[in-house]
Amino acid sequence: MFTKTMIHQHDKLSQRCRRLGSDINFEYCRLHAAQGEPCSSIIQCWWERFDVISFLNEHLNSEQLKALEQPQAKPKITKLMEIIQEAQRRVST
Repeated sequence: MFTKTMIHQHDKLSQRCRRLGSDINFEYCRLHAAQGEPCSSIIQCWWERFDVISFLNEHLNSEQLKALEQPQAKPKITKLMEIIQEAQRRVST
């Protein structure tokens, strides 16, 4: 999980999510829906908006950073199911 202060400083920034196909805010990516861990694409999606790498270095532990740098490959069907579930959660709220 994220630790130090100023964790919410970028939460209201929003942009289009390549996975979900709709506008989402940084907080959603930071917490990756209900899972509480950052989305594996957070660096690729936000690096142009602000220094997301410095932000993550400040707020994540070394294990979490390593997981973002070297995400575990999931089978394509698992990824698709996760995307569908995330989209369904967003539509239902």
